[in-house]
Amino acid sequence: MEDSASLKFEDWPNAVAFVPYVGSRYLEGFGGCRVLLLGESHYRKDGWTDDPGLTRPFTRKTFGDMETCERVGGGRFFDELDRLLTGNRTPALSDAAQAWERVAFCNLSQRFAGTAAGHRPSASDFKDGGKILLDAILPILQPEVILVLGRTAWRMFADGERAEQPIFHARHVNSEGRRRRYLEERHVWAPDQGNGVAWMSWVYHPSWNVDRWEDRAAALRHLLECPHDKPMA
Repeated sequence: MEDSASLKFEDWPNAVAFVPYVGSRYLEGFGGCRVLLLGESHYRKDGWTDDPGLTRPFTRKTFGDMETCERVGGGRFFDELDRLLTGNRTPALSDAAQAWERVAFCNLSQRFAGTAAGHRPSASDFKDGGKILLDAILPILQPEVILVLGRTAWRMFADGERAEQPIFHARHVNSEGRRRRYLEERHVWAPDQGNGVAWMSWVYHPSWNVDRWEDRAAALRHLLECPHDKPMA
């Protein structure tokens, strides 16, 4: 990636139904690395279709005010991502905004999942989205760290190979989670993006009451601490 010109909206391939949100200072890095937060799917209102005129700008419209101090949206998911990025339970809005300047976000599925959070993408949605992620999104973003926000998306994407990096241990999985045998150990993988070293791991979906915010924040910092001494293409 030569400069931020390659991140302009109109330069993204047509295969990318939801153009990723890219912070204004993404290329400068977050904690020294280019960071991609990879979610699962977007939801639509009744009557909305997968027309590119609606989907292409959707992610950027949804996340576009995250790096400002005048947000028009909100909700638990966004609050948890603020905590993840800042490592603070009650971050100042200015601190969260500065963090969002330095990261990118996209969802694995390139189709609307439905009209409510309980609706789930199909396996083919994740499979097709994974191919688009590898072929069209990662070559442009060239992330060095990818944190997957949801075990389902992680299992469906699972590209590359397990890396010889320390396992991340989520030490605050709630008590209900332990009875239900939620996983505390999260392996680090190296996705096959063909242009350099990237480290990838996962957390349970931020909307779930499984991981605490401390674990999600620690997972990101665990990936940032993996060695990034090989140059990106």
